Amino acid sequence: MQERVSIPPDQLMQVDIMGFRHAIRDITFDVYLKISDDNVARVFSGSTGLDYKRLAQYIQKGVKFLFIEKKDHERYLQFVGVTAETIFKDPHTSPEKKIATLLNMTEQNIAETLAQFHVDEETANDTQKIIHNYVDLMTEKPSTLGIILKLASHGEYLYYHSIAVAIFSMFIARATGQFNKKMIELIGLGGFLHDIGSTQLPKEVVNSPSDLTVEQWKIMHTHPKLGLQMVENNKVIPEEVRYIIYQHHEEPSGHGYPNSIRGPVIYYPAKIVAIADAFSALISKRPFREAYSVEEAIQIIEKAVGKFDKDLVKMLPAIFLRPEKRQAS
Repeated sequence: MQERVSIPPDQLMQVDIMGFRHAIRDITFDVYLKISDDNVARVFSGSTGLDYKRLAQYIQKGVKFLFIEKKDHERYLQFVGVTAETIFKDPHTSPEKKIATLLNMTEQNIAETLAQFHVDEETANDTQKIIHNYVDLMTEKPSTLGIILKLASHGEYLYYHSIAVAIFSMFIARATGQFNKKMIELIGLGGFLHDIGSTQLPKEVVNSPSDLTVEQWKIMHTHPKLGLQMVENNKVIPEEVRYIIYQHHEEPSGHGYPNSIRGPVIYYPAKIVAIADAFSALISKRPFREAYSVEEAIQIIEKAVGKFDKDLVKMLPAIFLRPEKRQAS
């Protein structure tokens, strides 16, 4: 909740709101939002911590700056300096701390993802619970914790992308009307783990600052098979999820990989994750390009004839565009 407070303007300093995006939840100072030239509201405090959902809403509304008291500047610098990435790279970080960080990262990304779309509160809450369940599942079993830690430590983008693909996959699966709740959750789990094989690839390939070379693409094309090998003997990962991991880059045209199988042979949930994967990648900012808008991403997918299931492609505007933009598209 916002709490209006009276603080002299000369005691405040503005800070970039984006500095809070990849920060941990716990803070040791108060954070304010400027309501007018003479009024501020306390939006986060040391007693309540960051509220990722509210932070995402502020960013979505175009808020560029928050404010802290000048006396807290050193605390602020220490706070934003401790990102999830620094925690994972620290060899002295305990497993418990890594798990807590994963939960933070998950909550942040869900909040940012859902803030971009017209999603009702019940759907948003259900989605958040499901993704948290994935993280809980991974953290309960030592053999599966390694999988999720690999995703997180192999690069911010890979982990955030995996959560987004899980969310988008569930939205699309539900919109088809063909699956029960349990199967929708399995499709979401397949989306969450679809790129796990990428953790076996060189980081310079996965996190390349430019488009990949022909040789790098050959390496990249091995990740579905590597992913399948990683979960093959893991009894916690259902068979449906394994199919998704292995086939999410197959294409109806037969030009996909790793086996170039055609439309009817491709596992249908894998087709769903394929579109969710492409959509998430397109709306994400990458080192070699800016993020596409939702409308642009859908148009790019629509023009990629033969790459995705055509009936699923037709559903995208109704799922991801706000009603007013849906009519104009």
